[in-house]
Amino acid sequence: IALYPDKLVAQVLAGATYPDQVSAAEVWLGQNPGLQKAALVSAVNTQSWDPSVKSLTEFPNVLAQLAGNIPWTTALGKAYYNDPSDVLNAIQVMRGRAVKAGSLKTSQQLKVQVAAKPVSTAYTASDAATPLYSNPVIAPPEQFIQIEPTQVATVYVPQYDPAVVYGTPVPLY
Repeated sequence: IALYPDKLVAQVLAGATYPDQVSAAEVWLGQNPGLQKAALVSAVNTQSWDPSVKSLTEFPNVLAQLAGNIPWTTALGKAYYNDPSDVLNAIQVMRGRAVKAGSLKTSQQLKVQVAAKPVSTAYTASDAATPLYSNPVIAPPEQFIQIEPTQVATVYVPQYDPAVVYGTPVPLY
């Protein structure tokens, strides 16, 4: 998901904190295959799911990916809930590896912008979630990579081979 457009990444991360709803939404979509556009939005809005899960119904392949591997989705949701800064740092690290490997670049579907490290803003967790670690496990990268669709009304969901897109694999120890 690190190479998805930023707004879709935000919905995936938020939706992953509700893995049971992700599964329910996937089943529901399978039971309602004929719904399109306005009818789909209207029907989805009657569900009691979190808004992030509702928004993922617009991306059935992404929803299927999340629902198809609930342990991974649950782990992602827990990691994001407990330490969002580290998850976002990890996404930037993965994007940096893809840029360095030449796999992530502006195309007809996606606009990729690389900027200097953003100004640090004070993140205050809600009272329900406090970071597990006082210092980040994954240090903030030196650059910030933003991915946006080139057409505002169309979101392109890229598919990459993770064994290739990030360049040389990181050695295991």
